[in-house]
Amino acid sequence: MEIYCAHPLTREYLGISSADPDPLDADNWLIPAHAYADAPPAIPAGQVAQRSADGSAWQLVEDHRGTVYSTTTGEAQQHGDLGELPEGLTNQPRPSPDHLWAGTSWVLDAALQAANLRALQAGLCAQIDTAADAARRAVAGDPLRAVEYDRAAAEAQAFAAAGYPEGAVPRTVAAWAINGRSAQQAADSILAEAAAYTEALYQIREARLQAKEQVRQAMDQGDPEQAQAIAAAAIAAAAIASIAAAVAGVGNNAG
Repeated sequence: MEIYCAHPLTREYLGISSADPDPLDADNWLIPAHAYADAPPAIPAGQVAQRSADGSAWQLVEDHRGTVYSTTTGEAQQHGDLGELPEGLTNQPRPSPDHLWAGTSWVLDAALQAANLRALQAGLCAQIDTAADAARRAVAGDPLRAVEYDRAAAEAQAFAAAGYPEGAVPRTVAAWAINGRSAQQAADSILAEAAAYTEALYQIREARLQAKEQVRQAMDQGDPEQAQAIAAAAIAAAAIASIAAAVAGVGNNAG
């Protein structure tokens, strides 16, 4: 005799089994707990057959187990109960962060889309600023050393403008006139380093402002993907500039 089994906890239909005959009664069958003699109805997609709580009949219930989505945030979560989805959940994934739940489906919200685009633009520009700041710090080095470096450059410039007088060598220049280096060579070396330092800072600033303007233009043209690509390229370039400055000893990374 075929019997129809149900899960002991969820009561959902599991499949067909066979009952054993009753050895004491040839006209009777031994049907175990959570099994039934009547077959469940045909089961449509998205539903399961479930035995009623009193065990008297099969019923069809919705089956939304698995991944569902919050109608507030669109975030995915796992759902493990049979029956209708509770309020606040849907099995429809949110198409984009620009969509809001409208009771039965997600709809594109123009105001939210505009706000998200503004936030994206601000975020990309902030990332570019952060990368440029890191590159500038790599060039500028310690703030106290920057003061020392600027003083040395100013004194070297004044010394050079005066014609490198041997009797009036500034202390910052004299400190660099070592290892066979003359005072003039020391001053010229300081000035060359200052020029490289200043040029590096100019390039970082120019690249930062140019990238941010390009991001704004791409966003104005409705091309956020291009804006993201521009920001990523600017961030990578800033990282390369930081490494190059450190390796080359540009700015306050120099002796």
